[in-house]
Amino acid sequence: MRRGFTIIEVLVSVALISIVVVGIVKIGSQNQQIAHYISGRVKSELANTLFLVPAVMRYDKEEKSAYVLLDRLHGDKDATRQALKSLRRKIHISDPLKLGKLPIPVEIRAVMLKSEYSGRYYRIKF
Repeated sequence: MRRGFTIIEVLVSVALISIVVVGIVKIGSQNQQIAHYISGRVKSELANTLFLVPAVMRYDKEEKSAYVLLDRLHGDKDATRQALKSLRRKIHISDPLKLGKLPIPVEIRAVMLKSEYSGRYYRIKF
């Protein structure tokens, strides 16, 4: 009589393989979500740099586009203008931060830019 696998053994091995495959697919999906989040965060940080010009200090508690802040850098191309107008951030400027006594008079304010991925930056004025 030939020895072979029973139907129970085959079903158990198929169940184990399917559990492993489901785990691998789940890990792949999580990695894709993390990659999407990191990509969006990096794009937002790059776009936020457009708002870190000195003119940003005039717009506390206002929502402005990069087009308004970069008034001297408007491109000649309509596509550039539209891209700058589409980048909008809600701007919050903090009161000067208290650092105690420093040998150099300095004023530090936090600039908070609110969007899908909010960011906090600091402006230092001597």
